[in-house]
Amino acid sequence: MQNHITSIDLLAETMMQSLQIYMKYARKMGLAENEYVVLYSVYHHQGCSQKDIVADWELPKQTVSFVCKQLVERGWLAFVPDPNDKRGKLMNLTADGFAVIAPIIEAQTAGERQSAVDFGEEKLAALVQDLIRLNKVLSKNLGVE
Repeated sequence: MQNHITSIDLLAETMMQSLQIYMKYARKMGLAENEYVVLYSVYHHQGCSQKDIVADWELPKQTVSFVCKQLVERGWLAFVPDPNDKRGKLMNLTADGFAVIAPIIEAQTAGERQSAVDFGEEKLAALVQDLIRLNKVLSKNLGVE
């Protein structure tokens, strides 16, 4: 059997490598990957729920719940009642949590901005639009819309 690598295979590998750059960055900043994902999500979406993070990142509920509990114990995350759901809880960063994640995300954003300039902002914008279109087609053809 011949091992034939397609353009889609290369794209999948490249996208995984891109995600790994962020996971390596999280570890470099002293955070476990899933801690980074939760803190990043709450930083950008104060008042989000664990369900939001599960849906956005395709992480298991148990993983998100465990990480959130650890972050609450560290004093970086706080649960608040969901005004739209009596049983639901939303998450906010505490002052300590904000002090941990804000400089990490600010440095990340600066690196991303410079990367956009180095790569070419117009090329990057076109790439993003092409990937959005490809994801729609791929989702449809794999039946996971």
